[in-house]
Amino acid sequence: MPVSVSTIKRAEAGKQVLGRTIQSLANYFQVSIDTLINDTDAPPWIYRHLVKDMPNPCYGRDWELNHLHSLLNLALNRCALQTLYLQGMTGAGKTSLLTTFATQLTTAGKRNLIFSCDASTENAQSPFSVPSFIKALMSVNDTTPSHDIRHKIDLIASSALCTLRLRQWLGNNLTQCEADTLTLLSQTRVKQLDKQIARNLLAYAHHKGVAVIVIDGAHNLPANALQFIQLFTSCDAQQAIAFIISAQQKHAFIHPPKWLSHAHTITLKPLDPDTMMQIASHTLLCQGKVPDKHREQTADAITRAQGNPYFLKQLLSDLDPVVTLPDALQHFARTCLNSMPCEVASTLKFAASLGLCFNTHQLQQFNDNEKIRAPLCVLHKMLCSGLVKQSDEHFCFVHPLVQEALKSQTTHSEFSWYTYPRHHHPNQCPNQVTSN
Repeated sequence: MPVSVSTIKRAEAGKQVLGRTIQSLANYFQVSIDTLINDTDAPPWIYRHLVKDMPNPCYGRDWELNHLHSLLNLALNRCALQTLYLQGMTGAGKTSLLTTFATQLTTAGKRNLIFSCDASTENAQSPFSVPSFIKALMSVNDTTPSHDIRHKIDLIASSALCTLRLRQWLGNNLTQCEADTLTLLSQTRVKQLDKQIARNLLAYAHHKGVAVIVIDGAHNLPANALQFIQLFTSCDAQQAIAFIISAQQKHAFIHPPKWLSHAHTITLKPLDPDTMMQIASHTLLCQGKVPDKHREQTADAITRAQGNPYFLKQLLSDLDPVVTLPDALQHFARTCLNSMPCEVASTLKFAASLGLCFNTHQLQQFNDNEKIRAPLCVLHKMLCSGLVKQSDEHFCFVHPLVQEALKSQTTHSEFSWYTYPRHHHPNQCPNQVTSN
């Protein structure tokens, strides 16, 4: 049955009226909106009407946003911790999605804890560390007096051993006798103790009204921090909390970790052209530009960004022609290369000079010429960098602009020894055959 445009508009208007009414009632009775619609999942669209004029709208992620709200509803219905793994390449919009989700929850009266694992981030998220994470779950901070923290530990911990271990996690000084007590415990007993502490902390956080915990950018965390987070996802806590972990597919997350095998998973796909046009218009308006006057630049930027919202914003950030590579992407490439061993960085630069894709034969030529000592180790580190992915017998950069950015860090003479094969196509996979 066809639905008229006027009917759709009336339905949307009705949603807005209902959303505002529910919010007003919740504010009047000083309760959350879920209390007003008990035994019924809160429709995700309600949250959209609670937040007005977000400075950085999250375009094109309605399905993912709805899924996050559905996960929280599932946790509330089952009264059990629900874990979600959010993955996507750099610039795909993970942080934007999670920030929008957290803002909607805050406006609806739901408490959330969101931590950033990116040291270079400039948003309002709390930086992640094991002590800061524990303190947030305990509802204390660095300014809380030590005796108050000690009292809170005694309140939360379910046993004397849990108290000692929790103090150790927080970096508190232990007496020699206390330290010896923990040292004498077997590894199995320590793991049991740590899981019990995780349950204690989640129970207290739930008591304090925490509904959602977010670890954003977990791929940046060291192994000990990831082991600590794993305690919370595997402790079978019976608290209505959504535990969300986001990461790029790199380092320990190049493949989904086994400890997240039972988690709900969302993979952020490239955005469609219409959504990219929305983002472009919003970006230009924020710069004080008229979108209609930059149609050609916008079209070129959308084509080059290939569904990546961050790359699109960077391409539109400069007044220079869009054919140039933005400074932010060049800085991204320099930062990546500088953080790698020399052999890995030079191999990546060589691969980028070949084009979007390259194969093992080309890498072997480079290894022989440069006398790379452990080529398999270098290749493994390239794949773990999240910049390159393997497909059948060849390798490709995860995005054309990643390849461009890395290539921008090479000189014309750096790989002059290499002879390109006849009919070489820089942006074509080496094992593909071109029809003439």
